Amino acid sequence: MDEAESYLFGLFEKVRCLRETARGEVWLGADRAGRPVIYKRIRRTGLPLAELKALSHPLWPEIYAFFEDAEAGETHILEECVQGEPLSRRIETEHYLTEREARRCLLALADGLAVLHAHRILHRDIKPENLIEERDGTIRLIDFDAARVMGAEGEEKAADTVYLGTRGYAPPEQYGYGATDARSDIYALGMTMQELLGPDYHGNLARICRRASEVDPKRRYQSIRALVRDMRYGRRIRFAKGMAAAYLFYLAQAKPEKLEELETTPVEELVRHPEELKPNTRREDVKKKEQEQQAPPGRTTVQQIEGGESSGAQDAEKAADAAKDKAAEPAEEPASHKGEIRAHYSHDGFVFNGWTDAYDVPIDNAAGLLNIPPSVWESWAGDDNVRFFPDGASWHIHANVSNTTDSTFSAPVLHMEYNDGATTTTRDYAAPALVPGGSIDFDIPLVGLAIADPAGNTSGRTMHLELRGIDHEIFGSCIDIDFVPEAAFEHHLGADGEWH
Repeated sequence: MDEAESYLFGLFEKVRCLRETARGEVWLGADRAGRPVIYKRIRRTGLPLAELKALSHPLWPEIYAFFEDAEAGETHILEECVQGEPLSRRIETEHYLTEREARRCLLALADGLAVLHAHRILHRDIKPENLIEERDGTIRLIDFDAARVMGAEGEEKAADTVYLGTRGYAPPEQYGYGATDARSDIYALGMTMQELLGPDYHGNLARICRRASEVDPKRRYQSIRALVRDMRYGRRIRFAKGMAAAYLFYLAQAKPEKLEELETTPVEELVRHPEELKPNTRREDVKKKEQEQQAPPGRTTVQQIEGGESSGAQDAEKAADAAKDKAAEPAEEPASHKGEIRAHYSHDGFVFNGWTDAYDVPIDNAAGLLNIPPSVWESWAGDDNVRFFPDGASWHIHANVSNTTDSTFSAPVLHMEYNDGATTTTRDYAAPALVPGGSIDFDIPLVGLAIADPAGNTSGRTMHLELRGIDHEIFGSCIDIDFVPEAAFEHHLGADGEWH
């Protein structure tokens, strides 16, 4: 046994064999401190383990040590034990990812894959079984047994001669029909996400997955960043490109001399994500109203439940009451809001995402805060560990959806996820198709939902609402509402009455 082999096997003890195949074996082990580790013996050499160890990204397991046995054609690896459930379990139980979960998963994978591809490393075996969801929802990518390093830029690409990966997820070029590159991982990512979203999913990510998994690599996204850009800004980019093409056609017909004066700018640079909007992007017809408000609109709106002593300064209570009264006043819809599917979320007449009406683009990062003082929740059923919302007209969240387009909004569904601080509850509220000029009111009763550790100083009792439908862009499709007992509220509310 040489020095490297002796060193690695001295770091841990084998506990039990997890998997043994023709390609190698995987063992659960324990290090000297008793912590779980994974030991692998892979019948392959040339893996980019040194590069992965140096990059040390949170997407993949940390590599503790490794060595190659050139004579036996094997690689021995000791790495982090990633603990959680493989996403393949979601498919087995038909508990498919929601669109929100899928977006979060895609962004996490894209962040890590962008780093890998920048260092010319391919995973080549992305599939649900190799995606681990940890207890806190973090997604990890494991099993780099098929990884390889791409050739340098400008180097002639040779077809892959050895098939590695998993049928159904690996692209055609991985079967020896061509050279694998970053687009091969993108193909596997598209196939994986299609399966995780379920056979009945036809939402916004379906088009993304279809393009990612095109058989012809030239028709796929050419980089992981291009996929993310399309996921975030795709509709606006396509609309802007269409408008630009129409304008150029007009100039070519009416004023050809003007074409020579234009300075071309990539349309992607002209399209801004809602999170990047600056104050001057607000419509003029709302700027004056905003200046009259107690506080400028922001992503989090605070509502104080009446009852008992106020947990913040008196100014905060007055500001909340003033905002509530203002929200209850009927407002004339601006002309620029015609032709939209728009959702507003409210509690007891207080509209959490009303500030998003100031923008002409969909803004889905709104949030609300519902403060519940002890004089209210201490009378609820339960104990110091958990309290349950009572039945009553005041304990409902409402969603109003209006259709000012000239076409029917098909299959509207309001998806709800509520985390009480310990467990997550999921419900779907379906409604009939929404005809042009019509509106729908969704009613979400809170009765039976819980608040874990109500006297604690942590928040985390969050409700995520997401409106879904077919063939329309939705203004205000998503919102997160935090239900915060007074102790936690005091921890975050400043003396100026502002949320910090």
